[in-house]
Amino acid sequence: MENIDIFILTSIVATLFAVFIIAMWRELNAISKRPPDYSAESGPRADMIKFVGSIFDDKNIPKKEKKLIVKAMNRTISDMESDGIYFPSEVKEELERQREELNCEYSGLPSVKSYDISLINTNKTLITK
Repeated sequence: MENIDIFILTSIVATLFAVFIIAMWRELNAISKRPPDYSAESGPRADMIKFVGSIFDDKNIPKKEKKLIVKAMNRTISDMESDGIYFPSEVKEELERQREELNCEYSGLPSVKSYDISLINTNKTLITK
C-alpha cells in the first residue's frame, strides 16, 4: 500500500487522457461535417491592401491623383533625396542592416522580425533624429 499515490495519479492521468481523446474525436468529426469558413483576412497589411484597392475603385478620384498615390507608395530613399529630403548616413546604414534581417533570405518575403514592434519603433526614432 505504499504506492497508492502512484496508482491514484496514474488513474487520474489515464482518465484525463481518455477524455482528451474523446473530445478530439468529437471535434474532428464536427469539423469534417461543416464547410470551411473562408473569411476575409485581417491585419495591418490586409487593411492597407483593402484601402489601396478602395482608392482605385473610387470613380471620384482623378487619374492624376491616383498616379500620385502610387508614386508616393513606391518612393525610395534615392527618390526622396532627389526631391530634397536627405537622411543622415547612420540612418541609411541602419536601414541597410535591418533590411537584411527583415526579409527572408530564401523567399524574399517579410520575416518574423519584420512584425517586431521594437524594430519599427527604432526605425521611427532613427528617422526623427
